[in-house]
Amino acid sequence: MLTINADGHPLMQRFHNPDDEKRMVMILDPDQYHGWLDGSLVTEEDLFQQYPAERLVAVADPISPRVKK
Repeated sequence: MLTINADGHPLMQRFHNPDDEKRMVMILDPDQYHGWLDGSLVTEEDLFQQYPAERLVAVADPISPRVKK
């Protein structure tokens, strides 16, 4: 799993403590799969890009309260 810097990313910058470096997993579009697998997709401009925030969805998943035994 490769991660890239997410400083300034509208969505992913919200998932770390304020003073921590912001990181996100590198997400490929389906049309990039072949290039990733055959090694032709190797330039930084092609590969190491933040995935567009408008194509991501974040949903709260709160932890259930613990039940005392």
